[in-house]
Formats: sequence, C-alpha cells, structure tokens
Amino acid sequence: MNPLQMKFDEVSFAYEKDLVVNKISFGIQPGEFVGIIGPNGSGKSTLLKLLGGVLQGYSGGVYFKDRDIHSLKRNLLARSIAWIPQEHPMVFPFKVLEVVLMGRHPYLSALSLEGEKDHAIASEAMELTQTSQFSGRGFNEISGGEKQRVTIASAITQEPEIMLLDEPTSALDIKFQMQILNILKSLNEEKGITILMAVHDLHLASKFCRRLLLMNEGTVVKDGPPESVLQKEILEDVYDINIKLFPVEEDGSIIIAPEG
Repeated sequence: MNPLQMKFDEVSFAYEKDLVVNKISFGIQPGEFVGIIGPNGSGKSTLLKLLGGVLQGYSGGVYFKDRDIHSLKRNLLARSIAWIPQEHPMVFPFKVLEVVLMGRHPYLSALSLEGEKDHAIASEAMELTQTSQFSGRGFNEISGGEKQRVTIASAITQEPEIMLLDEPTSALDIKFQMQILNILKSLNEEKGITILMAVHDLHLASKFCRRLLLMNEGTVVKDGPPESVLQKEILEDVYDINIKLFPVEEDGSIIIAPEG
C-alpha cells in the first residue's frame, strides 16, 4: 500500500458553536478519485476547505505527506494542492488567459512576470480544458460552464498533486457536467492528479469516482467504493427518503431515483 498523501486525524470544526465536522478520520492515497456526497449541510464543503488549508481553528490533525498542513509555507501548499470553490466571483475585468496564468503565482517572486515556461504550461492547460478559443475574452463574459473549465485550467497550471473541487458541476447542464467530469477523469488517469470533489448527483458520483465518502451531520457514515456506499438502506436513512436503485451494466454506475 502506498504511503498516505493526506490524512485527517480526529478532525472537528465549528462555525461559532455550530459543529459541522465531528471527529472525522480518513486517509487519501496518491492517485485516488474520491467523491464526497451527502445531504445539504452535512459538512462536505467544510471538509474540503479543511483539506485545502483554507480554514483554521479546528481540533485534531490535517496532514499532507505526514506534515501538518499549517506548518507548510503558503507557496509550497499552493504548489501541492489546488482549491476550486463552487463560485468564481471576479471583480476586476481579467481576461481568460490572465486568470489561467494566476495558477503560476506560487512559482513566481513578488516582482517577477510570467515567462515562456509559464505561458507554455498555461497553454497546455487550456488545450486540455478546451478553453484556448476564448483566451482573449473577459472572464466575466463567458458562461458558467466555460468559467468552470477556465478555473480548472488555472488549477492545472499550478501543477498540483491534489485538486479539491466543491460541486464542480452545480448549476450546469448535462453536457457541461460531462465535459467537466471527463476532464477530471483525464487529469486523474493520465497525469496522476489526486481528485477530491463534493458532488450532489449520486449517479455521476458512482460513474466517475472510485471511492465515495458519504457524510451526514458532520460525520462520515460510509467510506468505500460506490457499490458499497450506495446501498438502499444506507441512503434512505441518510437522505430520509424512500428510493429505488437502478444499476447500469454498461459502466457499473448506479441511478438513484425517489420512490412514488
């Protein structure tokens, strides 16, 4: 078994007095593709923020390669872990290429500009995400699905070992959902990038993720491959609704629908 790339050790976190992550422990190995699922308010986004070093003030330990995540210098953390939030507000009128090149900031000194190597890495990332065609357009002028692909291109430009994504397909139609998830699958399989993403669509989670963490009320209820996590009794208890499961033989995924 490979050494753990990341580790959560009895981690708890509260916003003021509201406990949203409660004594969670698990490990992530290099190259995994993990989906974090669960009802709204179960702690998925908070878990990702803790993994990315975005939040402090927790109890327990969050480790990257056996080192406390907050002992790492910020530029080293940014080179290792890319955090992609659900929303992408952009106040200033940046061009798409400028947004993608922001992924190179951890490798640059305060006063230096991007060089030939940085532009080459950004160009490759834009080709992978099919965003080269609007590199000169304003980021705020493109669609939601295009913004998500640009943000992923910027994350690729960081050359990270791990990508953390919070609901990367939310509010997108099925075409853009499949585009985004196929890009992530390619990054995972061809570049070996570890992927952890919060996702609501249980069918898509079962189709693309090789491991699922099912959360409820700040705890991990079940952790394992999709077929062991997406069980009727478990899901009905967590989501408090009667459901039907329809296995898809072609790809091994599972369609979940409410009864009645």
